[in-house]
Amino acid sequence: MIRVFAVCGMGLGTSAILKTRLRAALDATGVDYMLDVTDASAARGQQADLIFTSAELAEGLKGTSAKVVVVKNFMDREEINQKVKEAIEELQS
Repeated sequence: MIRVFAVCGMGLGTSAILKTRLRAALDATGVDYMLDVTDASAARGQQADLIFTSAELAEGLKGTSAKVVVVKNFMDREEINQKVKEAIEELQS
């Protein structure tokens, strides 16, 4: 099972939108996952395999053990699907 975080500044609205999009993309890959919403500060103190966030927050998350994936547009399903697919393939290789 992989652990995935949807991260925004406060861990509320924006990450909830991203979580919805990530859930659909992760389901399509067929991997077993646990998906949580959190803020950037809390994400740094927790274990995860993948963190999806904005470019503004990604820099502060680089010290974590997780692969940090930057999403430019949280509303763009195509972008999120592609980034999820690439991240899962990287984890599995």
